[in-house]
Amino acid sequence: MLPLRLPHAAAVALSAALAFTPFSSSALARCTVPALAEATPGGALPRTSARLKTQEPVRILAIGSSTTAGVGSGGAGFAHRLGPMIKARWQDKTIEVVVSGVSGETASGAAGRLARELAQHKPTLVVWQLGTNDANFGVSAESFRGTVAAGLATIRAAGADAMLVDPQYSRWAEGSTRTAEFAGIIASEGARAGVPVVRRFQAMFQLANSDRSAFNGLISFDGLHLTAAGHDCMAQQVAGTILRMARR
Repeated sequence: MLPLRLPHAAAVALSAALAFTPFSSSALARCTVPALAEATPGGALPRTSARLKTQEPVRILAIGSSTTAGVGSGGAGFAHRLGPMIKARWQDKTIEVVVSGVSGETASGAAGRLARELAQHKPTLVVWQLGTNDANFGVSAESFRGTVAAGLATIRAAGADAMLVDPQYSRWAEGSTRTAEFAGIIASEGARAGVPVVRRFQAMFQLANSDRSAFNGLISFDGLHLTAAGHDCMAQQVAGTILRMARR
């Protein structure tokens, strides 16, 4: 999100190697808004579903910026929690998550890394978190749309499923239409490509307008990055979408 390069930002880690702390009831309550149960209609994860049916291992590549790197999480960001969370539901499956987050990176930066990451890790599914930095750093809507389309084409050409995660609604987004505009671009490009879109922006916008205190608990002091509770909620939303879509 912020243009900051952390020492660990480009590191790749396996989420299965990290300790997983179950969510508290208060964290769960913060996440209870209607949009948490929704993804863009028409999306599918055919390769992930097929591998699950044949008991083959599923490798997920989580790529994105500081949210994916885990900034604000206290050590285990949303992407690091996905493996244990999905494994809790599919105990007889082999689930591996590779985390590749670079703080301050825009979508074009992640798209530029995709081919290398795909060749190295050969994932079944790519979870691409994007849009916040592009909206905040003045990237044009046209350029962003082209980057999303090109990135999805790269993922498809590598034989992997794709899932997009749109920007968070934060105090930085209040009073501006750009973040909402970029979330709309992600939704339309996801629908065009037939991939699920996790609608994080809508979920957090709803929460901000229905329970401001709970919303404030998800956003750090800088008004942009997620807190540990925010990463909890995001992990629930992303993992829940994977679980639903892969059963189709």
